Order: sequence, then C-alpha cells, then structure tokens
Amino acid sequence: MRLPIVGAVLWLAACSAVVVESDTYRYACGILALIGLYFYLRMTDRPTISWVGWLCMGWAAYAFAIFLVMFAFWPGHPIGESEFLYCFPLFFPILGFALSIYWKSMERIIAAFHIGGLLMLLLTTKFSEVASGETVRPLIQNNQIHGAVCCGILFVTSCFWLLHYVTEKRSDRTMATISFLVAPPVMALSLFCIYGAKSKGVWLALGLTLPLLAILVLRRLKMGKGTLVFAVALAGLLLGTYAVRANLDQFAGPTVQAAETMLWSAGHDGGAAADVAATIASSSTPISMDERLQLWWNASELIASSPILGWGNEWLNQWHHAKYGSIKYDLMHNGYLEILVRYGVVGALVFLLMLTVFIRSVQMACRDGIIPPCAFYAYLTVLVFFAFTLLSNSNNRLAIGESLALVSSAFACACHFFIEQRRRAVANGDRHEVSS
Repeated sequence: MRLPIVGAVLWLAACSAVVVESDTYRYACGILALIGLYFYLRMTDRPTISWVGWLCMGWAAYAFAIFLVMFAFWPGHPIGESEFLYCFPLFFPILGFALSIYWKSMERIIAAFHIGGLLMLLLTTKFSEVASGETVRPLIQNNQIHGAVCCGILFVTSCFWLLHYVTEKRSDRTMATISFLVAPPVMALSLFCIYGAKSKGVWLALGLTLPLLAILVLRRLKMGKGTLVFAVALAGLLLGTYAVRANLDQFAGPTVQAAETMLWSAGHDGGAAADVAATIASSSTPISMDERLQLWWNASELIASSPILGWGNEWLNQWHHAKYGSIKYDLMHNGYLEILVRYGVVGALVFLLMLTVFIRSVQMACRDGIIPPCAFYAYLTVLVFFAFTLLSNSNNRLAIGESLALVSSAFACACHFFIEQRRRAVANGDRHEVSS
C-alpha cells in the first residue's frame, strides 16, 4: 500500500460522475492507470497478462486502427463522434491492477461514496417542486434523464451496501453503523428523485430491474425476514405509485398510448416500417418519442447497409443521408445502436464477450470468498439496470456510462487478478488466501 489517502480520493473521483457530470473521472482514471503501470513495472515477479487483458487491449488496438485507417484514407477524413470511447478497454487491465493496490481500502471508499451521495442528494433535491409534480434535475447533471440514471445506480448500490451489513455478522461495526444511517435515506431520496425526474426510460428500467433486486435480496436474507422486508417495500412502492398516479399518467400516458397504437397496427398492410413512419408523422405522437423513432430509423438504415463490421468513424457522414438525416441530434438514444452502427455485429459480440467474462470473474471471486456476496449482487444489478436504460438513451456516451465502464471493468479485472493469484498460491503450496 502506497499513498492510500491519495488512492482513495482518486477512486472516489473516478466514481464522481454519479453525482456530478464532469470529466473528473477521466483524469482520475488516467492517474490511477499510471500508478498501476508504475507498480506493475516495478514488480520483480510480475503476473502475466491474462487472455482477458489481451482481449481488452486487442479490441482497443482494433478500434484505434479502424479510426486511423478511415481518417487517413476515407474522403473527408471522417472523425465520427465519441469514437475514442471504444478504445477505453485498453485501460481496463491496468486499472484493475491499480484497484488491487488499494483493495484493502475499498470498504472505506464505498462508505465515503455513499456518504457523498447522501450529502449531494440532500443539497440538490428540490422537495417542494417534486411534491407539486414538477420535473426536476437530480444531483448535478446536465439533464433530468442523466440524473435519474445516477439516482438508480445510487439506489441499487445503497440497497446491497446495507444488505451486506445486515447479513454479515462479522463485519466492521463502525462501517455497519454508517451503512444503517446512510443507506436508507439514500434509497428513499433516490426513488423520490427518479419520480421527480419524469424519465420514462428510467422508470421502465427500474421497473424491469426491481424483480432481480428482490430475488437477490430474498436469497440473501432468511426467508421469513426477507419476505417481510420485501412485502413492506412493495407495499410502500405501490402506495407511493398510487398516490402520484395522476402525475404519472400526465407524463407517461401519451407515450404509452402512442406505443400501443403503433404496436396494435403492426402486421397491417405496409409492414412494421410503415407503422413506424406513420407514428412519426402523427401529430399525436409525443415529441420525445417522435424524435427517438427518427433516430432509431436512421440507425437501422446504417446498420442494414453495413451489418457485419459497421461504419466506423464514417457513420456520422452517412447519418446525414438517412431518411431523417435532417434531425438535429446524432445521439441515437439507444446504446446498442451506437455500437452496431460503428462496429456492427462483430463489435457487439466482442463487447458481449467482455461483459460476460467480467460478470463471470466477479461471480467466481464471490464464490472463492474474495468479495462478499452482496458485492457481486450489486455489480450484477447495476449492470442490468444500466443495460435497460440503454434501450431508450445512449448513456454509454455520457460521463456516467464512461465512468461505469472504467470502474466496473477495473473491478472485474481486479477480481480476475486475485483469482489467478490464489490459483498460483495453491499450485505453489502456499496457503495464504486473499481476504474479502
């Protein structure tokens, strides 16, 4: 351990996009990568780079090479937009090693993260405006959708943070007390702000994620206690939803009705494309839904014309030739389309492989006792929630998406590092084990 306080501050800064939308996480991760590289190179018995690390770095090299070749040889020297985001996997392995350096400080870093989240929620939540049914922008984010996504992440992490100390009787009592005091208001305020943000996509994502969260909570708690907690929480959520049903209908009703009309007309003469075009042309379609459909139509055109490898950084030039190329946005409001347009099916499969390996590494670390079960549950649930938010917004191109990609991948790589370390120790007859 070297400079533990500096490391803790840097990791908190790497997660800071959850509460403040800025580029601070980039600088913090850059410094942490340099720290990790410095200590890695100084090791006399350096661990070999695993195939997971080579996969990450190999993809980054591929993405960077595609960008350079297209910039050098394509007409107009296309530069696309947010292209270097797809080179971030280069830093995943070394950030994982950097995280392993500060592994023993993680419990305090997590506590500090949630304390900071609570303070920011208290300082920025406009209670009277939310109570009156107005739309608010939670935390310090560029718009209410970004804020709602961040509140969803805070809700999930604080839930499992609290659950860890409820179920782990041998845990640090000071940390447990902090969790008992901080986590419940963070959860309550996060849900309050998600409602106030009026983001239909985040409402849907949270609704789809809550069953998984409930299953994992019930699995961790004893059945009697877990059922009681779940019943109380569900009753509170349903009562709250019923109390604000008129406001929910005001903001979500027109979109739901337009979607139902489009779906019910599916299969009629003209096919699905004609139904979507008719919905876009209809004056009754809410503007947010109308614009999203136009963006998704454009993205679908580009994917259909280059489905295997995608368009690389040439995509933005092609975008303006699509049917709705005159739309003022090029943020596709769907994270999966962002990947498919640039790198096609090949890129999507590579990212899916990375994600699968990362989740598997964290699961194995949980199985081996390197991390507690609630850490794995939080990791999985946050990724599932974020994956659902990508259906209606390109959150992977935002600060929260980049920060989450860097930190979550670093955590998975650190887990993989400790798993390999333990295997080498067992092979060498060393009984030393990495503690959780």
